[in-house]
Amino acid sequence: MNITVFIKQVPDTNDVVWTENNNIDRAKMESVINPADKQALEAALRLKDEGNAHITAVTMGPDKAIAVLQEAVAMGADDAFLLCDSKFAGSDTCATSKVLAAAVKEKLPETDIILFGQSAIDGETSQTGPSTAVRLDIPFITNVNEIFEIKDGKIIAASETEKEKNIYEIALPCAICINNYVFKPRLPRINGYINSQNYKYKSYNLYELNLDETQTGIKGSPTFVSRVYKNDEKRNCQFIDAENTKNIIQEIKKLAEN
Repeated sequence: MNITVFIKQVPDTNDVVWTENNNIDRAKMESVINPADKQALEAALRLKDEGNAHITAVTMGPDKAIAVLQEAVAMGADDAFLLCDSKFAGSDTCATSKVLAAAVKEKLPETDIILFGQSAIDGETSQTGPSTAVRLDIPFITNVNEIFEIKDGKIIAASETEKEKNIYEIALPCAICINNYVFKPRLPRINGYINSQNYKYKSYNLYELNLDETQTGIKGSPTFVSRVYKNDEKRNCQFIDAENTKNIIQEIKKLAEN
């Protein structure tokens, strides 16, 4: 069984650095694997533990994004490659899904399962996984928090949202989007770090994926981010010192009137 896991390099939101214009200064921030994507990688590794599976980790980004591939290999991925081209810069989820789908078609045609994180902490759109699956014309499940079984060319998995929980059975090949905080990612072992240092990482550009310039980057993106800003809203917190519920209600009314 061949599993492809798409992972994204994102800024570490625990230590956000802002420019003078209130934009995120990505160059000065540490980058990490998107948390939900790390969950997806762990899901793939558990499937590998249960049977014969080959895992390929793929990321799209600049040269420095190879760092997340190194971590993926250290955790246990068998192969990894980078989708890197200056013409990919500025891609929204629509253009990104074109690149990811092309990577599967051109470089990983034997993929049985594609795993994504449900969403990325620097976007929270939850669009890339489903969009890629649609472009590949394969079935997909979102908000997955448990994979029960893979048998007879089908996978059974549970999807859970705030409103409901469902169990689906779909045929392979398929795509699955893993919820965040459902699998605890394993820590790499020493031999994993050694493998990640010795592995020769491959990189593919626009033309090697059989794409043209109008399909990716700003040219291929129908949406764009007009502004990024930090919320400086300050709240005037007041503590109410009252003996009983009736007095508390009266004090709240006074505050509301003011």
